[in-house]
Amino acid sequence: MFGLRVLFYLSPLALVFAAVTLFLQVGRLQLPDIGDAMTGSIRESIGPLNPIVPVTGVTREVRDLIFDPLLIRDDDLRLRSHLIDTWQKQTVVTIRCSSEEAAGETEARFRSGEWLAEGQKLIGVDRLDSVVSVALDGFEKGGVKKLMRQVRPEYQGDYLLVRLTLNHSIRESFATFLGGSVEKTQIKMLDYEGDRIAYLFLKGETDLFLRELQLYYESNMVLDPQIDVMGQQCHTSSQELILHLKETAKWHDGEPVTADDLVFSYNVMTRPGSPLPLASSFQFVESIFVVDKRHLRVTCQSTPATMMESWEKLPVLPSHRFSDGYTDETLKAFFDNPVGTGPYRLQRRLPDGGVVLEAFPDYIGGLPKQQRIVYRKFESLESKLLALRSGVIDMLEPDSRFQDWALRNPGTVRQIRCLPRIQHLVAWNLQAAPLNDVEVRLALAEAVDLKAVLRDSATSFQQPVDSLFFPGSPFVSGSMPLPLYDPRSAERRLDEAGFRFNEEKGARVDEQGETLAFDLVVNEANGEQVRLAEALAEQWSGVGVVVAVKELSWKEILTDRLATRNFDGILLSWEVPKERDRYSTLHSDAINEGGGNLFGLRNQIVDELLTKLRDETDEASVAAAADQLQEEVAELQPCFFVCESGRILWIRSRSVEVARPKGDGTYSVAEPGIGKAGLESVRPWWVRRAPEWTDEERQLLGE
Repeated sequence: MFGLRVLFYLSPLALVFAAVTLFLQVGRLQLPDIGDAMTGSIRESIGPLNPIVPVTGVTREVRDLIFDPLLIRDDDLRLRSHLIDTWQKQTVVTIRCSSEEAAGETEARFRSGEWLAEGQKLIGVDRLDSVVSVALDGFEKGGVKKLMRQVRPEYQGDYLLVRLTLNHSIRESFATFLGGSVEKTQIKMLDYEGDRIAYLFLKGETDLFLRELQLYYESNMVLDPQIDVMGQQCHTSSQELILHLKETAKWHDGEPVTADDLVFSYNVMTRPGSPLPLASSFQFVESIFVVDKRHLRVTCQSTPATMMESWEKLPVLPSHRFSDGYTDETLKAFFDNPVGTGPYRLQRRLPDGGVVLEAFPDYIGGLPKQQRIVYRKFESLESKLLALRSGVIDMLEPDSRFQDWALRNPGTVRQIRCLPRIQHLVAWNLQAAPLNDVEVRLALAEAVDLKAVLRDSATSFQQPVDSLFFPGSPFVSGSMPLPLYDPRSAERRLDEAGFRFNEEKGARVDEQGETLAFDLVVNEANGEQVRLAEALAEQWSGVGVVVAVKELSWKEILTDRLATRNFDGILLSWEVPKERDRYSTLHSDAINEGGGNLFGLRNQIVDELLTKLRDETDEASVAAAADQLQEEVAELQPCFFVCESGRILWIRSRSVEVARPKGDGTYSVAEPGIGKAGLESVRPWWVRRAPEWTDEERQLLGE
């Protein structure tokens, strides 16, 4: 009887033990045959692999393995060639000489270097009849005048130069004008620059011609004509950027990367209504011309020193994949099965929301040593631990249970904190009271105790904002001096601004008895943003400011609030770019509809600093301007910088090494790290190692 009782009570335990053992064995059997594939455990399904819209987490990681930028940052965050192999800046001066003999002599003097001014470097000289074209290296301010002073006056043609500019294609309109013109014989030479500008070189009764031209275009004002009489001048000039694509660059489908791909991508991203509006970043572009498959010529209407940063952030798409047209439907279909130029290509998507990637053998950066990468879901902590022990998992996107286990059992896995790439901020509407008062904005900044607001999660960490720019940028020498937590100073500022605390209302009021209150808009679908907004509202209530958190859909925020600046404050998150140009987000020119200055900031000092950052080439001057800009933004507080956040992931201890191709078939090997340029600069070169568990680690994993 006793034996039966023992058996009766032990049977449930035996069944549980058998079930666990069976679960583990079944788990082993269900693991796919992944061979030497590096495997990552993911929490959420990998979304659209779209380089046009901002994404975070593991979807961002996979996307960056598939799509490559035109230019990359080295380990010191300096811009380097990639799909664009080289680029050349040149100034082209076209001279209309007085005769063919004068043109021949002018060509010979330039070729010999006799007529080059000090510091000018000749790229090439061409001559057609009496017209000589001289290409000089670089964009030297005043360089054209210096050059023309070298050309003898008697060799220069005697013309009145007129520039005609229209708001769209000029050739058809001007051809119609010439068809009915009486005075057109006074045009001795005609040159077009791009699609909107024509240069007319006149001789004779020019007053009659100019009157005829003016009358014609006064009747066509829809073309927005602009007629500029340049005076007696025989030359024109243009500033050109020549882009040379790497000859070995290929798409994952084997097609070469061509200049047509760059033009297609440029047109898509700069058109009105673009999902990634880059028009303001390419304001320097006058026209683009495909020279051949590997060369693109860009005529520039201005020459900012940061122009290559614009090409760096231009996502490049394969034009041959959109031969049937570019629509929302074709774009969605493309991102479901993307074709990029990156180190890995998409082999397939998995039913659990993961993906399988394979190394791209024709990658221009060299063949990755890790041939296959798998991202898949492991639903339970037990399955993760089993996969770790079996040497299946190499990297994990953690949840709270796994993080708790890892912190209690150090050594088996290693945590990696990526660079803080995302800034969270409250954008103020500076054109409406009470946020148009800088003292109110400074008080709101001083009223927030960030220690009580910020918190880490299993997948990300938060920290106070340190800089307006990307962490470790070489052109920034200091941090941004943001206001510190000081509730007494905040209360004093609000008092001086005319908002006194009213005991009866329990809030601050102005002289008319109106409560100091505003709405804080937040994306209802972003749980962390909602939490931050509510925490900030609580902090501000501590100094007597009433804040109502309004949860809206992102579509409503975009169309009804941001587009029309119909808000008091909006909690936003944006990715910190690696560029130094902040013109499109802070300059007063970017306040108009479609611009990126969401705050409505108008400040002459800020505008001048932004322009200097765009145009300056001296590194010391750039650093000084960047530091001063940070000081000005900190004092003006066009937004309240809440925090910056970075991604957290875990890797199996001693499971990953970095193997970079040297270009000769060998690899340089190092331990995994982040570096100045962030995870994306080293992630393509991660290689898995076979598991080497200690007895203690095996015990922790349940063996």
